[in-house]
Amino acid sequence: MLAIVTTLAVFGLAMLMLAGMVRLDGDKMLAALKGQSWAAQQSVSVRAASVRVSPRYPASGPMRARPAMRAAA
Repeated sequence: MLAIVTTLAVFGLAMLMLAGMVRLDGDKMLAALKGQSWAAQQSVSVRAASVRVSPRYPASGPMRARPAMRAAA
């Protein structure tokens, strides 16, 4: 019985929150669904940015293995 009351209370709270959100932003939601929002409009042309990356440290050349290390491998 307590679980049913708790579930109904949670659903009621969720409905109140949704109703409040629709009351505040309902016109924005309808405009967005119709495709009239500012986000649905074409944006200005954007130029791609080029990024140059240089290694911080120079690449090291091949290393010579010592005979003791070579034997261990």
